Amino acid sequence: MALEENQDWQSTIARRIRREKTAHSVLGVSECASIEEIRRAFRRKSRTVHPDTNTGDPEAARRFHLLCCAYKCLAQGMACEAMDEAGRERTDVRTSTYSLNNPWGYWCWWRKQYFG
Repeated sequence: MALEENQDWQSTIARRIRREKTAHSVLGVSECASIEEIRRAFRRKSRTVHPDTNTGDPEAARRFHLLCCAYKCLAQGMACEAMDEAGRERTDVRTSTYSLNNPWGYWCWWRKQYFG
């Protein structure tokens, strides 16, 4: 039972770290950015991404929601499921044959690259 509890808190911490990294990349700020830098980046990007300024773009609302979630995650410490979904999209790395987002797929790719 103790092993299950350890895995649970470790996965929670890993999920929070992935959210923060995704939020930093969405806002375009470094990982050591201050709250003021985060706020400025959010305001700057929200002007260009807002659905009212991109009326013909159907993806504008999704991008703006993702931007708002990134700001909430970094500035207010609130968790948002959109950050998890954005992180999942990026981690699905696939080569021609192997999926590189798991150890087995990476090992098979590595074996083929170096040993034919």
